[in-house]
Formats: sequence, C-alpha cells, structure tokens
Amino acid sequence: MSNPEPHPLQSEFLSRLTSPVELLQLLDFLPEVYFFAKDASGRFMLMNEAELRLHGLTAVEQVIGKTDFDFHPRHLAEQYVREDRLVMDSGHPLPNQVWLVGDSTGQLGWFISSKTPLRGADGAVIGVAGVMRDFKRTESLLRPYQELERVLSYVLEHFAERLRIEDLAALVHLSVSQFDRKFKSLFRMTPQQYLLRVRINAASQALLHSDRTIAAIADETGFYDQSSFTKQFVRQTGMTPRKFRRQYAI
Repeated sequence: MSNPEPHPLQSEFLSRLTSPVELLQLLDFLPEVYFFAKDASGRFMLMNEAELRLHGLTAVEQVIGKTDFDFHPRHLAEQYVREDRLVMDSGHPLPNQVWLVGDSTGQLGWFISSKTPLRGADGAVIGVAGVMRDFKRTESLLRPYQELERVLSYVLEHFAERLRIEDLAALVHLSVSQFDRKFKSLFRMTPQQYLLRVRINAASQALLHSDRTIAAIADETGFYDQSSFTKQFVRQTGMTPRKFRRQYAI
C-alpha cells in the first residue's frame, strides 16, 4: 500500500493545528477502539483511554517511555516488537492482523490489530501507530473466525484439563485435519501452539502472583509434569520458571 502525498489544502490545514493530539482525543469517544503510538525505540508515546484501561492505567503520563516489555510477558512482547519493526522497516501499513493480547490482570483475549508507520517532517519513519479491536466487538470482520470462537473460549476456560485436539475439533464439527488447517490459516499458529500459549501465560501469572511450587503450577496449568513444563517454559520465554519468578515477581 502506497503512502499518497497529502493534498496542499490538507497540509496547510494540518500545519495550523496547535497539536495533532487534539484530533487523537476523539478516539476516547470510541471505547471499542484501542489506540497507541510508539517511537522508533518502541517506547509508548500515546494511548487512548481504552488502551490505558487495558494496561491497568489511568493517565497517559504513566505509559510514556515504557515499552511492551513493561506490560507483557517477554515471549509476547518480543512478537509485538517484531511486528512493529516490520512496519517501520517496510514503511507500509499492516492491516487486520490477529493477535493474542493480555490485559493488566494477565487475562488473554483475541484482537484485530492494524499498524502504520509514523513519519517525521523529513519523511523518515520515526515510529509506529496502531489500533486494535476486540474480537467480540468486530462482527463483520470476525465472520471467518466465528466458527472457531467456541474453541477459543473453551481453551481459555479449560486449559488446565487434559485437552485433546480431537475433542477441540469435535466442538466445531470438523475433522482434525480440517480443524488444524482452518486454525492455522486464521490465527497463524496451530491449535497446540494456542493451547501452549494460554497455559504458559497462566503459569507466568501464577509464578508472579503466588508462592505455589513450580510442580504445583505445572499441574494446575495442564502440563504433564514439572520437567515438561520447564522445558516448554524455557522454549517460550527463554528462561526457566525459577529464573522468571526471581526476575519479575514483585
């Protein structure tokens, strides 16, 4: 997608604005839209009220200068930053990407995200801006995903149980192969990867906010045993559960 040159009349009008932030304040009247802007280093510079609430914040001053790593587990933050860099390096918008995003309590939800590069007066990219919409509030765009919504909700509610892919496929009346193909085409991950992410997220929250043993957390979040949990946790986050707790627990 190209970036058209602004119309001279438009440029003249925008140059007379005291601050573009005044326009962005309109986004606070759209509670279903989550808006943010970051500089080239990935530091948040702007957020609307909906995005602030998602992060458990009340004022934009609380977020300025912070990054995704201040709000999300490392394995998720790295993916968000990687996509930001793709948008900035390409210089082109990236619309309607499906993302699993955690709120301030660690609860995961599906969002549709669109990002665009931000340019300075000299035309160089100086950051990235994005908007997100909650899956459940975006009916027209979600029609292709609605068939699998029952599976998404079921996994979020039952991840601690011994879930089988065959049973998840049966929830939406698909064969395992059909289910796997459809899930991957829509969410860019396999059903197994989604289940693992949900479990890792739940385990991360337990490590940070409880003193339960690692073995107990492994059992409570659906892993076969502590060894299996540790192996998957290291693969997803780059550190052991013990190190994660020691480094990030309050």
